[in-house]
Amino acid sequence: MFKLFFANSGNNFNFTVSRKRSSIVPDIKETTIIRLLEVGDERCMKMMFDTYYQALCTYVMRYLISMEDAEDIVQTVFISLWNNKRGQAFTGSLRSYLFGAVSKASLQFMRDRGKTYFVDIELHIDDFLEEMSRDREVELEKMKEYLYAAIEDLPANPKKVLTAIIFNNTPYKVVAEEMGISVNTVKTYYARALQSLRKSLDGKTFCLLFLSFFSSEK
Repeated sequence: MFKLFFANSGNNFNFTVSRKRSSIVPDIKETTIIRLLEVGDERCMKMMFDTYYQALCTYVMRYLISMEDAEDIVQTVFISLWNNKRGQAFTGSLRSYLFGAVSKASLQFMRDRGKTYFVDIELHIDDFLEEMSRDREVELEKMKEYLYAAIEDLPANPKKVLTAIIFNNTPYKVVAEEMGISVNTVKTYYARALQSLRKSLDGKTFCLLFLSFFSSEK
């Protein structure tokens, strides 16, 4: 359990959030969150934090963003959702909306810091998100094959680091401890892996690396 308090745009939320997985079926809980959001009930905020906060923060860290900045990005997205969507009809998947929103916010964050390989993702993310909302399973499988083949061609240490961070959601510190190297070295290997993949893959396939939540549940 941890305490969470933040203020943004005149809104204050102060509540205790559990890090344990909820026993409620995800689809049922998402439906409940959307229903509360549509009627402007602040209880939806706590439910969103319980359900998505930790996963979103871990996901944002794929963009070479610190935990502190990741938390700021996720909290800002939650507040934006509340400010812009409360009291209105909400259509589509809330999970997809949240992951898409933090992706865009993370890309903007990294673009402002000159990470060119993330700027390339930003050029393709809207089209990619739209395509992924359609039934394009065959095309997706082909993209995944190209992606996995490119990952296999990476040098050993960059491949090991990228696999741990992207596919196992392992924090930088834990990867460093397991490999017996520093956190900075982990980030260096990760950056090298990303740079190599960006050179060998087209933009949409590279996006798939960061948007794998659409095709598989962690």
